[in-house]
Amino acid sequence: MAFLAGAPCVSRTDLPDLSRTWAVLLAGGEATRLHELSAIEAKPALPIAGRRLADFAVASAVEAGLPRLLGLLGPRPGLLSRHLADLWGDRISLVLRMQDAPDTLTALARARPDLDEADVDRLVILPADQVQAIDLRALLASHMAQGAPATLASTGPVVLERRLLSEVADAAQGDIWNDVLPRLANRDLLARWSPPQGTHLRDIDTLDDLREASLGLQRGALGALLPGNEVIPLDDSCDLAFETGGIALSVPRFGARQPGRWTVLEDTLVMPGARVAPGARLTRAIVAPGAIVPAGLVVGEDPSEDARWFRVTPGGTTLLTPPMLAARAAERMRARLRPRPPAGLAHSGS
Repeated sequence: MAFLAGAPCVSRTDLPDLSRTWAVLLAGGEATRLHELSAIEAKPALPIAGRRLADFAVASAVEAGLPRLLGLLGPRPGLLSRHLADLWGDRISLVLRMQDAPDTLTALARARPDLDEADVDRLVILPADQVQAIDLRALLASHMAQGAPATLASTGPVVLERRLLSEVADAAQGDIWNDVLPRLANRDLLARWSPPQGTHLRDIDTLDDLREASLGLQRGALGALLPGNEVIPLDDSCDLAFETGGIALSVPRFGARQPGRWTVLEDTLVMPGARVAPGARLTRAIVAPGAIVPAGLVVGEDPSEDARWFRVTPGGTTLLTPPMLAARAAERMRARLRPRPPAGLAHSGS
């Protein structure tokens, strides 16, 4: 698999010995900026382009040939732990720890017994909430060549020598990227490595990030970042579906000549388990798992109307969830059932 576009060719004899290097997957956190989606599943387990978000980090560790990955899982770890074991368990030795740590430094501190017990020279710390295709072998080769005890790849993975583990694990609560690395940089203990041009690295922090990254992967604009990556179909209720210029059109099996029967999805992400009825027209939307979009619903053309029922981000993404759609349907039903005054009856303003 060509995992990193544009990476220089390196002979196997030039690659570093990684037998005593562990990957550490930081997969905790509450993902508050994903709003209602964070209540559906843990952020690293959210589906994206046929896989789950954490798969990008794990894939980079597997591609690099790292022998073991320690996964530090946060709230609602069940689905993610099963997924990692099923998809990656035969490609890398997995040690999964479920912990309710409020931040990355606390997570590392609680993992210290596992790391102290192992005969490890260094750690590659991987955020589980990035869509990335970083060549970790190139990162490790640069780390060893520069000789610094820590190396940062852009805003992504970090390599730490074992002698720094005590300092990191014993630090106060906080974030390794925002709190520890700046202190290391001030002491000239941090090296930086820039991935080759064309390497993809994107944080998935917001609904806009999730929608844009998912659509980019589905359309192949970012290349095949994962082995066996599958594109989830937009809708299977039609005989014909095609996409052009970011607009997906679905033709229903029956009644294609009827006005309003075509489904139009423009820059819209339909997540697994969601359904879109024929005739809907959605622009810059995310349809959450389990949501059933009714026929004729129009989203993305009237922001004030959208905001009555759905979550609309400052970046223009509209999130549709099952409770939101149910509340809208209930209100529309109540409006139909409200008694109307007899025709022609005058009403006074008093």
